Amino acid sequence: MSLSLPAFLQPLPPRYLGWMLEGFGMTLLVSAAAIAGGLIIGLLLTGLRASTLPWLHLPARALVAFVRKTPLLVQLFFWYFGAAQLLGEHVIGAITGWNGIALGNWRLPAPSFEFLAAAFGIALYAGAFFSEELRAGLRAVPQGQREAALSLGFTPRAAFLRVVLPQALRVSALPLLGQCANTIKNTSLAMGIGLAELSYSARQVETDTLLAFQAFAVATVLYAAAILLLQWAAPMLLHRLGWARASATPAGAPA
Repeated sequence: MSLSLPAFLQPLPPRYLGWMLEGFGMTLLVSAAAIAGGLIIGLLLTGLRASTLPWLHLPARALVAFVRKTPLLVQLFFWYFGAAQLLGEHVIGAITGWNGIALGNWRLPAPSFEFLAAAFGIALYAGAFFSEELRAGLRAVPQGQREAALSLGFTPRAAFLRVVLPQALRVSALPLLGQCANTIKNTSLAMGIGLAELSYSARQVETDTLLAFQAFAVATVLYAAAILLLQWAAPMLLHRLGWARASATPAGAPA
C-alpha cells in the first residue's frame, strides 16, 4: 500500500518552476522600469514643487496628492483600459504592432501594452512617493546652504541643482531605497491587467496544479530574494558614492 504525500508537501514539477522563473524575470523587468521612471518623475515633481511660480508648483502638488490618495490597482486599470480608449486604435495598434529591435542574430522583443501600462502606472505612483521623500530631504538641507550659494554668484536654479539637490539626495537615499522595495512589491498588482509577472504566474500554476501552498511559497521567496538583494546591493553603492554615512547622519549633526 503506497502512501501519498499531503498536498502541501508535494513538490512543484520542474516545468511549473520554469513558469515561475519566467514570471520572476518579468517582475524584475517591470520593477526596474518602474523604479527608473519613478525616480525621474519624482525628481521632476520635486523640482516643480520647489518652484516659486504658482502655475508650476500647484499642479505638481495636486498631482502628488491625487496619486497618493487613490489605489494603485485603480490607476493601473485606468492606464490599461481608459488610456487605450483615449489614445485610440491607431496608436494602440502602432504600439502593439512594433516588432522590437534586431541586433544581428539577437532580437529585443517589443514590450507588450500590458507591460507599458504597468510600468508607467507604477512609475507614476512610485514617483509621487519618491517626490515626498525628496521633499523631506530638501527640508533637511539648511537654508543657509542655498543662501551661501547665491552669495557666491549661483543663480537660483544652479543653487538648487548643484548645491541643495545633491545634499537632499544624500539625506533621502535610504528612505528612497525603502520606496524602491515597495515598488517591487507593488508590481504584483500588474496581474490585474494581465501582465504575466510573478503573481500572475503563481496564480496560473495554482490553477493548473492545485498546489496553492507551493506556488505562492515560491513566489513569496522570490519576492523576498529580490528585495533582500536590493537592500544588500544598494547600501554598497551608496557607500561607494559617499552617501551612506550622510544618509544615516541626522541633519545638523557632525558627519
